[in-house]
Amino acid sequence: MPNDKNSTDPDIRAIAGRVLDELWNNRDLGVIDRHFSSEIVTYVPLPGQPVIKGIPGLKDLATQMFVALPDLARRTHEVIGQGDKVLVRGELTGTHRGALMGIPPTGLPTRLPEHVILRFERGEIVEMWQQADYLGVLAQLGVTPPEGASPLGTIAHTVKTVGRFGALIVKDKLAQRKKAQAR
Repeated sequence: MPNDKNSTDPDIRAIAGRVLDELWNNRDLGVIDRHFSSEIVTYVPLPGQPVIKGIPGLKDLATQMFVALPDLARRTHEVIGQGDKVLVRGELTGTHRGALMGIPPTGLPTRLPEHVILRFERGEIVEMWQQADYLGVLAQLGVTPPEGASPLGTIAHTVKTVGRFGALIVKDKLAQRKKAQAR
């Protein structure tokens, strides 16, 4: 039921925008405990990513994103609400410094336009869907062949990418080892 001026229901549009901002920009994992149901179901269309059920899985996803993109920032462009659902259109940006979707750190900047739909019950978020341009991120990281590549060019790009990722994996492991030795 839509909120009106006489309603005692929380303003889910305001909550939705604030929750995403606090989570991604402030790195506040506590926002998940405060605003998400313990039975939260999250649908994130990452390659090989199953449906995430519960708060621990959602916190794990957020933590992985903070490691992959330590300078992660989120900007909201629009918030639309109707009934028990809110759509938040925005984008995530950051520099790829840790494994992301199985891709070793490239040091490249990324921009991920996204639409997040949150469904509320009794003031808590019980379901979350994300639709985002992950193919665009793969292109930004140099994973996909350049536009207009010939079949041979696609094969050459794939071989080059595998070699580049192998070198990046070794570089990352050496950096981790060096960091561990410095402690």
